[in-house]
Amino acid sequence: MASKRPFMQWFDDLLIPVTMGVLSVLVLVQVVGMAPSVRQAMDRMEGRFVSATVTEPASVRSASGSILLTASSAAVASHVVVFRNGVSLGTFTTNQMAILVHEGDRITFRDEMPNGPQVFIYVTAQAPNLLLPATGETAELGAGTATADLDQVSFM
Repeated sequence: MASKRPFMQWFDDLLIPVTMGVLSVLVLVQVVGMAPSVRQAMDRMEGRFVSATVTEPASVRSASGSILLTASSAAVASHVVVFRNGVSLGTFTTNQMAILVHEGDRITFRDEMPNGPQVFIYVTAQAPNLLLPATGETAELGAGTATADLDQVSFM
């Protein structure tokens, strides 16, 4: 019996099964490719090597802020040298010193008279996005202690 729509009959008889076959093969290849051993073999044959790279966001790399260091006394802290990443920033001339810091900086103190009186240096203020060193963190020098350092600078 002849159909009144020969194009639709041809479409139903030929194109739909071919399309389903192609889609089935594509789905099967994707499913098989999810197996780790098959994925490694495919990568090896194609010469691909994929490794995860760890990168810091640009916002973190350029993060900077200031911290305010307060010494227990300007007279006792006048012989304490402050270093940022090993570079001297000078000594305390008053009982406070503001320091500009960047991600990963290390703040270190060296007492040039370690057997002198004890000196306490506090972080009294910081940038709002600064995680470490935290406000209230204290470095203790003197009474035999020649060096001290704060936590490595870290931003949120």
